[in-house]
Amino acid sequence: MEYEERNRKPKQGASNTPAVVLVILFAIVVLLLYAGWNLMSDDASNIVDMKSIDSDLVQVDEKPVEEEDEDIVEEVTLPEPEKKEEKKEEVTPVVEKPTTSYKGETSTYTVKAGETFFAIANKFNTSSDNLQALNPDVNPSLIKEGVTKLKVPVQAVHTVGPGDILRVVANKYGISVEALMAANGKKKNFAERGEKLLIPHKNKI
Repeated sequence: MEYEERNRKPKQGASNTPAVVLVILFAIVVLLLYAGWNLMSDDASNIVDMKSIDSDLVQVDEKPVEEEDEDIVEEVTLPEPEKKEEKKEEVTPVVEKPTTSYKGETSTYTVKAGETFFAIANKFNTSSDNLQALNPDVNPSLIKEGVTKLKVPVQAVHTVGPGDILRVVANKYGISVEALMAANGKKKNFAERGEKLLIPHKNKI
């Protein structure tokens, strides 16, 4: 009996061994499945990340292509023909010079100290425009004492003879003594024999 009982114990241990092996195998399978599931999920997430990276790369690559296309368009574009600027001839404005209808006698008068163009015109009973017309090359504002010589309208040029005094000469030509003295730049009522006197017009011309 003792021998039989001893032989039975090992049989019971051998019967329990397959159950333990199955449990261990089941656990290993579960672990493998779990590990495989984790790997699959990681791969899926990696694929999504790769797709996003690929899309970014595509977007980055598209920009240079567009710029290259623009450059190509610019190179192909033909330059516009240069417009020839028409040279405009400079037209010098023509300044009309005053004209006069005066056809009478004239004489040369030298500008004296303090005289203006307008004052000289008044001395000879004419207008500034008429005096300017007789002297087209003279600038009225640049006349100089003792230098500028003007052509002035006169009735006559009288040469003082024996017995001629200014009053007699003035009466002869129908003007005042003052007008005669002013036209000849005299401060005294005196004229020397042989002196030439400019006789201004008695009426405004």
